[in-house]
Amino acid sequence: MDYLKILHEDPELAEKFDSLFDFFLLDELSQRDDADGRATFTLPGMAFARDGSGGEYHLLEDGSIGYYSSEGEAGRLAENMDDFFSLLVSCICWKDYCDANQYVDSKTLEGYGQKQRSVNLEDIDVDSLRQISDAFGIATDKELVPILERFRKATQRQPLYQCVFHEDDGSLTESYGLMFE
Repeated sequence: MDYLKILHEDPELAEKFDSLFDFFLLDELSQRDDADGRATFTLPGMAFARDGSGGEYHLLEDGSIGYYSSEGEAGRLAENMDDFFSLLVSCICWKDYCDANQYVDSKTLEGYGQKQRSVNLEDIDVDSLRQISDAFGIATDKELVPILERFRKATQRQPLYQCVFHEDDGSLTESYGLMFE
């Protein structure tokens, strides 16, 4: 499914999506924010969305999805758009699902995922979530283990998606991973 096209063609849905998931869709694929040439990335890609804190979502050359935060975190979130949108819609606030200690077995992971989802559902517009879920064909009541396992696997796939920041003094600062470290 072409999720970006759906959002581009339905501004009202895109606004709800941004409101729920802090996901501002760019008008078109754009150059990544490279901090005036000071940030370089390990994999080619283009920005397609931003979040409210200045982070960017990147479509990487191999079709996987990367993220670069304004705090210097970088990493791959998903192997493709289907996995990415499944993660966003099913696991509201994906950054809340990054505790490596909870990924020990399926039972623990499912309990952790469901607890996080319940907490996050308390603060969102459930009708908007239902509308988005229906438009994308992504059920929000399914088991989370497969989604979360794909998420973790994508974050760890080699080569890692990273950013190197070129400091004023000529030194280099490597981004730190998004999670699971």
